[in-house]
Amino acid sequence: MAFYNRTIELERLQGALTRQRKQLIVVYGRRRTGKSTLLRRLLSENDVYFQASQTTQAYQMERFVEVISGRLPGLRDARFARWSQLFAAVNAQTRERFTLVLDELPYLVKSAPELPSELQRLVDERDQLNFDLIVCGSSQQMMRGMVLAATEPLYGRADEVLKIQPLQAGWLQTHLPEQSAVDLVIEFATWGGIPRYWELRKDYTNYDAAVRQLVLSPSGVLHEEPNRLLLEDMRDIVQAATILALVATGVHKLSELGARLQKPATDLSRPLSRLIEMGYLQRETPYGAKATNKKQSLYKLADPFLRFHYHYVYPNLSDLIPTRVDVIWKIIGAKLSAFVSEPWEDLCRAYIGHAEPFAETYRYPARWWGKGNNGQPIEIDLVTESFDRKVLLVGECKWSVVTDAERIRAKLIRKTMELPFYKGQQIEALVFSREGDGTITPQTVLAALRD
Repeated sequence: MAFYNRTIELERLQGALTRQRKQLIVVYGRRRTGKSTLLRRLLSENDVYFQASQTTQAYQMERFVEVISGRLPGLRDARFARWSQLFAAVNAQTRERFTLVLDELPYLVKSAPELPSELQRLVDERDQLNFDLIVCGSSQQMMRGMVLAATEPLYGRADEVLKIQPLQAGWLQTHLPEQSAVDLVIEFATWGGIPRYWELRKDYTNYDAAVRQLVLSPSGVLHEEPNRLLLEDMRDIVQAATILALVATGVHKLSELGARLQKPATDLSRPLSRLIEMGYLQRETPYGAKATNKKQSLYKLADPFLRFHYHYVYPNLSDLIPTRVDVIWKIIGAKLSAFVSEPWEDLCRAYIGHAEPFAETYRYPARWWGKGNNGQPIEIDLVTESFDRKVLLVGECKWSVVTDAERIRAKLIRKTMELPFYKGQQIEALVFSREGDGTITPQTVLAALRD
């Protein structure tokens, strides 16, 4: 697959490796976001990249010696009992500074729990260290724990901590150039911003075939992907999967989740927080409300691919046998337009946060819902205010063909004037649509989402 974006990440890593002091750099993020590809692109032929696997410590060390002996021939036949001895030998034989990457560090730690402490001693003696060290991993729980938890050996020792995020939707225009902007929104609502999913998708001639073969088919590469993601980061994957399934089917309040799981709401704080940290779940509050306001909070799936899975795959697992995949896909296809409307709203809000002149003028937008000054319930898809607080920007996001944009805009302005926090500010109203004169359409939205 072509290498898209990551300019900021590359520049940050390259800048760190030019510093005089030897560096400890931590790179992490969910599976398949392109971490390994990024690191391989960073390294020169003089650097060393080691990909760990889920094997024993002795086997891992043998493989490591095989890899690094290409740069340090003196280690070719060496054998070591501990990682600390191996690293000491590497350091002693190094004459020219280089970068060593340990990819999938959690696999190494599983077979050698003492490794973080040994790495701590290594970086604590940087004056004698002759190489830079980059550690990388997909288990976000373990990587965050080893680096960000105050009780862990490596806490506070990393010079850079870089979380690799999914790609923005706009890069799909480069990856699938034959697709229309409308089709690309549907693609993003299915695959999200995960480069590996995009790569797999491109192997198929069309979207329908890719979904049927990759996601719906029991033998599809991505059919059980959510379970693999949860296994890496959650202690109780049954509870985590149930939470995601419930949220996907319309259970958005904490009290409702507790009732459906037959657990006190307080018992859900940890798994919910973990799912939010992993980027799988999002806690949403109305624009202007405090983030800590639990009464007004709603939960939604933050990851498009997981949302697609728990909407369409999880509820149909019993029916998804090879001979019925096409039948299930027909049912799904009839509902796809309604499904895409929520990720379309997310893309519209992201557009305001990135596109000029909006990004320079307004705070990042959010939804608003609640009772207006007239006592009637109001919901607005997109609300934000200018940095000088003089202008309210509001938006209506429709995944349909719009022929009456001015009428929608006028109605939106009237609703805005009933908002509890409206104080006579100027109102700028936007209409987003799949297609329509006087509206902001997918082509414009996607063009802005390529940071």
